[in-house]
Amino acid sequence: LKMFKEMKLGLHDEGTMTLRLKMDFESANPNMYDLVAYRIRYTPHPHAGKGWCIYPNYDFTHGICDSLERIDYSICTLEFETRREPYYWIL
Repeated sequence: LKMFKEMKLGLHDEGTMTLRLKMDFESANPNMYDLVAYRIRYTPHPHAGKGWCIYPNYDFTHGICDSLERIDYSICTLEFETRREPYYWIL
């Protein structure tokens, strides 16, 4: 958590750190190994401006957003098929 706080405060250069989820290294699906949850990007946020420098990865937020929006059945195209397993793991 200390390093994540440092990332949030902008103490590290872009591309030098990520927050990863330790998931299932035994899985046949490589998307289940250690998914990137957050990364550092020094790009102004549309709402928070320059005060925000960590951004969540799509694979991390997809299931969380669906859950918050009470979406109980997510339909994705075939290129996202291997992403279903981490989607449900995060939920």
